[in-house]
Amino acid sequence: MCLGLWIIFGFDSSPLQFVHALYEGIPALVLGSGSWQNIINIYNAYYGKEMHYSAFVIYFLLYWGLSKSWERAGITKSKNMVFSFGGMFLAIGVFEWFWVLGFAFFQNQPWVMKWQMPQMRILLQNTGFTLAGGLTCLFMLTERWRWDGKIQGPRAYYFQARSWKLWLFVGLSIASALFWIYYPGTVQLLTVPLENGQVWQSSRLFPQTLYTVDLNPGDGINAGVWFWIQNDWIHAVNTGVKAIWAATVYFLFSVKGNVSFKEASRSPGKSLYLKEHNSGGAET
Repeated sequence: MCLGLWIIFGFDSSPLQFVHALYEGIPALVLGSGSWQNIINIYNAYYGKEMHYSAFVIYFLLYWGLSKSWERAGITKSKNMVFSFGGMFLAIGVFEWFWVLGFAFFQNQPWVMKWQMPQMRILLQNTGFTLAGGLTCLFMLTERWRWDGKIQGPRAYYFQARSWKLWLFVGLSIASALFWIYYPGTVQLLTVPLENGQVWQSSRLFPQTLYTVDLNPGDGINAGVWFWIQNDWIHAVNTGVKAIWAATVYFLFSVKGNVSFKEASRSPGKSLYLKEHNSGGAET
């Protein structure tokens, strides 16, 4: 559905457009103070802002791919769901922290890293995604051990650390991030007068289509105002980096199928799997 909406409503479209059109435009229309044209204007005003349909497509595809991979390994039901969500959350958390740090440093907007409201909600969200993914990894690596160090059972998880596909995408992830930071294409610079009399100007490094600028850095309110610049090439780079990083997480977590415990013990790190002694399947 998100893929269809992305195709229909535009490359830089966002679900936020419908949200604001509904709760800002519809009540005014019902009360007689608005019009259908006003609803259309509100919808267009939020084009390119907040999370895009492309993000939903990328992360839902990642979840689906991981879920199918785990299912081939015999992991189904709730454990399949938890592991798949864990991988998806890890991909979201890593990308969002990269963006926050990059925007704070390269665009000289350090407020996005301050743990003050309302920006703190975003930082807590990113932390939650990262912790969920990290704890999933920790569970997968330590499930076969009791916390006192004794072996609990025959389960063993190995990430695909020796897979050439994983390391290829790790390299692509680094290269794509550097390409975005040092983007060689046309970048329209943005100049914004601040309320303290200073002037902020965007940087060529790590260019954006949506800049969030704190107009009054000294007011104690850790929030910014949106300034959108249409540039489909820069948005394509943003989307591409997100997709490549999601693919890297997929190749880290994915499995080809069940592998016997004895075989895996001889070659740890080769694949990520679950297999039980004395049975043809795996517990869920």
